[in-house]
Amino acid sequence: MKCSQCAFDTKTGKKFCVEGGTTLAWKCPECDSEIEETEKFCGECGHNLTTPHEPTVKELSFDEKIDKIQRYLPKGLTDKILSQKSKIEGERKQVTVMFCDLKGFTSLSEELGPEEAYDIVDQIYELLIHKVHNYEGTVNEMTGDGIVALFGAPIALEDAPQRALRSAMAIHREMSRFSDRLKQEKESLPTLKMRVGIHTGPVVVGTVGNNLRVEFKAVGDTVNLASRMEGMAEPGATYVTEDTFKLTEGFFRFEALGEKEVKGKKEPVKVYRVIASYTRRTRFDVSAERGLTPLVGRERELELLLDGFERAKAGRGQAFSIMAEAGVGKSRLLYELRKAVSNEDVTFLEAKCLSYSRGVAYHLIIDGLKANFNIGEVDGDTQITEKVKKGLQILAADENLTLPYLLELLSVKDSGIDKIALSPEARKDRIIEAFKHIVLKGSQIRPLILAYEDLHWADKSSEDVLKYVLESISGARVLMIFTYRPEFVHTWGGKSFHSQVHLNRLSNRESLAMVAYLLDTEEIDRDLEELILEKTEGIPFFIEEFIRSLKELKIIERKNNKYHLAKDTRKMTIPSTVHDVIMARVDTLPEGAKGGLQTGSVIEREFSYELIKRVTGLPEQELLSLLSVLKDSELLYERGVYPEANYIFNNALTREVVYQSLLTKRQKRLHEEIANAIQDLYKDNIDSQYEVLAEHYIAGENYENGAEYSNLAGKKAQKAASFKEAIEYVKKEVFCLERLPTTQATQRKIIDARARLAGYHLSLTHHVEANEAVAPIANLALELNYQKRLPMIYTMMGTYSHWVKEDYSEAFRYLSEALRVSEIIKDKVSLWYANFFLGMSLSFHCEFEKGLEHLTKSLVSANNPIPISMAKCGMSTFTYVFHGKIDLAYQTSKEALQMALDSGDIYIKGIACSSHGISCYCKGLLDEAENTLLQALSFCEKASQLGWWTWAAGFLGHAYFDMAEYEKAKDYYEQGISALERTGIYPFMVNMWKVSMARLKVLNDDQDIKLSELFEYYENINVRVVKGWAARHVAEVLLNIDDQHLSEAEEWVNKAIDVDKKNCTMWSLGGAYAFYAELFKRKGDPSKAKEKLNKAIEIFNECGADGWAEKYNEAIAATRVDQNSSLDKTH
Repeated sequence: MKCSQCAFDTKTGKKFCVEGGTTLAWKCPECDSEIEETEKFCGECGHNLTTPHEPTVKELSFDEKIDKIQRYLPKGLTDKILSQKSKIEGERKQVTVMFCDLKGFTSLSEELGPEEAYDIVDQIYELLIHKVHNYEGTVNEMTGDGIVALFGAPIALEDAPQRALRSAMAIHREMSRFSDRLKQEKESLPTLKMRVGIHTGPVVVGTVGNNLRVEFKAVGDTVNLASRMEGMAEPGATYVTEDTFKLTEGFFRFEALGEKEVKGKKEPVKVYRVIASYTRRTRFDVSAERGLTPLVGRERELELLLDGFERAKAGRGQAFSIMAEAGVGKSRLLYELRKAVSNEDVTFLEAKCLSYSRGVAYHLIIDGLKANFNIGEVDGDTQITEKVKKGLQILAADENLTLPYLLELLSVKDSGIDKIALSPEARKDRIIEAFKHIVLKGSQIRPLILAYEDLHWADKSSEDVLKYVLESISGARVLMIFTYRPEFVHTWGGKSFHSQVHLNRLSNRESLAMVAYLLDTEEIDRDLEELILEKTEGIPFFIEEFIRSLKELKIIERKNNKYHLAKDTRKMTIPSTVHDVIMARVDTLPEGAKGGLQTGSVIEREFSYELIKRVTGLPEQELLSLLSVLKDSELLYERGVYPEANYIFNNALTREVVYQSLLTKRQKRLHEEIANAIQDLYKDNIDSQYEVLAEHYIAGENYENGAEYSNLAGKKAQKAASFKEAIEYVKKEVFCLERLPTTQATQRKIIDARARLAGYHLSLTHHVEANEAVAPIANLALELNYQKRLPMIYTMMGTYSHWVKEDYSEAFRYLSEALRVSEIIKDKVSLWYANFFLGMSLSFHCEFEKGLEHLTKSLVSANNPIPISMAKCGMSTFTYVFHGKIDLAYQTSKEALQMALDSGDIYIKGIACSSHGISCYCKGLLDEAENTLLQALSFCEKASQLGWWTWAAGFLGHAYFDMAEYEKAKDYYEQGISALERTGIYPFMVNMWKVSMARLKVLNDDQDIKLSELFEYYENINVRVVKGWAARHVAEVLLNIDDQHLSEAEEWVNKAIDVDKKNCTMWSLGGAYAFYAELFKRKGDPSKAKEKLNKAIEIFNECGADGWAEKYNEAIAATRVDQNSSLDKTH
C-alpha cells in the first residue's frame, strides 16, 4: 500500500507506514471513500477494488524532481546534476549496481511493535544510505527492507566497482555493530544481517519519476543480475558476478563459488564471494603480480621511421606497418614523425579510415586524394576538376592516364570515364594505375610520405590499391606507413622494404617522462606519481586523458614549481578506465556542449561545421561558442578555417564512448536528421554520399531511404568492380526492403534485390550464398508470376544442386526450367546464364555433345568480350578437355585468353588463364601450364573468383606432381582442398584431390596411407567426368605403397580404363594406359608394357596431347637404348 504522505510502498497487513510512521488508511481510488482492506467493491460508488488501479501521473518539473530525490543523493551530487539536467532524462551508462536486503526483518517485526520496528528500520536505512554516500554512490530505490544503489550513475565515478565493494563491506561492519547494540538492549531480538549482491555492466538511467515515486530509474540486465546475486547471498555476505570480480581482482580477496544457475539466464553464471580487501594494494602491484607485458618507449620506433625515410629519400622506397591496441600511441607516433621531418623538403599526406568505411569503395584512397589536391567538403564538380587538373600539371602527370579515373573516384559526374569503353575490372585496374602514377610522379618532385591510419576499418578496394602501390615503391622516393589494431591482418606478404612495428605499453620511467612533459615539470610529488602510474598502466592515451582530468577537476595544484594532490583522492570522480575517463570529462561539460558532442558522435569521428550547423539548427554564434568549449576541452580538434572547418574527435574511442551513451531512440532520431541534412547539403553531388546516407538511414530505421541509397551504393561499387562491397550493400538493401510494409511493389523489389545479390555471388562462385539469396523468394516469385526473375532463381538453385548437393537430376531440372522461361521472356542475360550452366552440368555428366550445344548457344547469345571469353573457357575446359579433344581445347582457350587480355578485365583474365593453363597441362606443355596457372591464381585472387582459382590450384598440383616437385604439388592440393571445404562447393573435387594427395605421399616415400579412407574418397566422387581419372590415381597408390597390392592395382587400372571408355573421357583413358604400362614394367613384362604404352601414345595423338605423346615416345626409345646396351654387354 502506498503511503499518502511519502508514497512509500508498505507491505500488506501493516497499519503504519514503515518509512514515515503515518497511519495507513485504505481508500477507494475512484471516490476516495474509506474502505476495509478485505472489501472487493466500494460501498459508496461500487468500484471493483480487485482491479489494479493506475494512478493519474502528474508531470513534475525538474526542480520538483530534484527536491524529492535529495535524500537519495550523496553530498555535492545535486549541484552536479543541476548543471547537467539532460543526464537524468535518459542515458546509457556503465554502472555497478548493488542490492542490499535485510535478513531477519520479519522476525524483528513480530518481536517489536510497529513504532519500534519503524524506528529500527529507519536507523537501518540511514546506515545504508550513509555507507553508500561515503563512496559517492546513489541510492536508486528503497525496497521495503533494503536498498538498490548505483555506483557510476548519474555521474561517472572513478573505480565504481571497487567503491561498491568497499561500501558493501562497510555496510556489513556497521550492521554487525548495530545488531550487537540492539541485542544488548533486548537479547531476544534476532541477529540482523544484510545480504548484498553486486554486478557491473550497462544500464539505462531514465527519467527521474513522477509524483508518486521519485528515483533514478536504472533498467537493464545489469540490475536484474545484481538482484539475483543478492538473492543467492548468505546473510552477512556479498556475492559478485565475474564481471565485477575481473574489475576488482587484486584489490579484494575472493572465494570462487563456481557456476550457478540464475533465473532468466541461459548459461550458468560464475559467482564469487568477497572475503576481504587489500587496503594498501595499488593497481600497479596487481598488474605486476599478473605479469607485465615487456614495455618499450617510442624513441626507437621513431628512429626506425626516420631511418626508413632516409632510405626512401635515396630512392629506396620503404613501408612500415605500425600495430598496437587502441590508445597505445599509433597516431602520436605519426605526429612525432611529421614534426621530425617538418624542415625537410617532403610531401606528407595522411588519410584515415572511418568506422563505416569498410563498405565504401576506395574510401581511404579518396580521403588521400582530397588531402593531396586540397579538395574541400563543399567543393563542386567544377572546383574539384580544376584542382585536380592543376595538381596534375604540377606533377607533370599524363591527364589521359589519370584525370578521368581520379575524377571518377572523387564522384565527379562528368569525369569522362563513361566515354572510355572499359569493363568494370579494366576500370578498376586503370583507377589503381592512375593512383600509382601520381604517387610515383609526386615522388619524383620531392620525397613522399603516405600515412594511412586505422586500416582495421579499411574497405577491400582501398586495401587492393595500397597493396598494388606498395609493390611499386621499391625504387621510388616513397615512405608508406600503415597503422592498425591487432585484429587487422594485412595481405601484402613479406617484402624486404616492408617492416612491422609493434607498439607496447610504456615502462614506469617512460610514463613519468611523459607526465613530466604534459605537466611541464619533473617536480612531481611521489604520491601523485604513484597515483598516475596506478591509474594509467603505461597506456599513453590513458596518461594524456588522466592528466587532463586531474587538471580540469582541480585534483592537483602546483606549489613551489612542484605538483601535489590538492584533494582527498577518495572523493575523486576521476575514472580508472578509458571509458570512465572520457565520460567523467564529458559529464563536466555544459549541457549544450555535451549535446553538441553527442550529435557529432552520431555523424562520425570527423564532421564539418556546415553539417553540424544544419543538424543542430543552432544560431551561428551559439554553435561557435559551443564548439569553442569543446575545442578548449580538447575533446575535439579543429581542422581548417571557419566556415570551412572540420571537427575531429581527439580519439576514436572518445567518439565511440560518447555515441554509446545515447539511448537507442535518440541515436535513431539523430541518424535520420543527419541523413536529411547530408541530402540537403550535397544535393548537387549526392552520389559521393550514397554510402554515408545508406548507413545513416539504416541506423535511423528509415528503411525506405536506406533501401534506396543501399541500392545506389551497391551499383556504384559494382561500377567500380568492387564486388564484395556491392554484395554488402545489396544485403543492406534486402535488409531494409524486408522491413517495409508488405505490398506487391515491395515484394517485387525484394525479388529484384535478392536476384541481384545471387548474381553477384554466382559471379564469384559462391554457390551456397547464391542459393541462400534466392531461397526465400522462389515461391514468392511464382505466386506473383514474376517471370523476369524466375530464370535467375532457377539457375541459382540448379547450380547449387550441381556444385554443392551433387544432385544432378535436380540440377538438370532446375536449369532446364531456367532455360525454358528465359526463352519465353526472351531475356538474353538469362539465356546466357541458363545455357552456360546447363552446358557445364551436361559436360560433367559426360553428355559432351549436348553440353557443347548449350555452351555454343551461350557463346552465340553473348554480345561483349567478357561473356564470349567466358563461354569459350567453358567449352574448352568442361567439354573439349574432358572429352579428350585437346587440340580444340587449346585453340579455344587460347582465343578466350587473348580476348580477356584485350579487355583488360582482371576477372575474365583470371578465368581465361585458368582455362588455358588446364589446356596446356593436358596438351603436355608443363612449363607453359605452370606459368599460365600461376597467373590465373594471381588474377582470380585479386578478383575474389573462387571457383576458377580452385581449378588453377588443383591443376598446378597435377603439373608439379608430373614435374616431380612434390612439395609444391602438396601445397597447391592443400590450398585447394582447404578453400573448397571452407566454402562447401565442389565436394567431388575435394575427394579427387585427396586421392591425388595419397598418390603424392606414396611417391614421396610416405607410406602412412589408410586404404579404407582412400576407397571412401573414391566412392564419394559423384561426378562422372573424373571418375576414371580418380580410379587411375587409386591404382598408382596401390602400386607404390608396397609389393602386396600389385593385383589390386591392376584391378583398379582396369576399372579406370572401363570407366573412361564408357564415359568417353579419352585423355584420361590415355593416362590409364600409360600407367598400365608402368604396372607391367613393374611386373617384369616389357612386352606388355610396350603394348600398353603404344596404346597410350595412340590415344594421346588422337586427342592432340602432343607433349604427352612425345614424352612416352621418348620413354619407348630410352627402353630400346637400354636393351641394346644390355645386349652389347653380353657380347
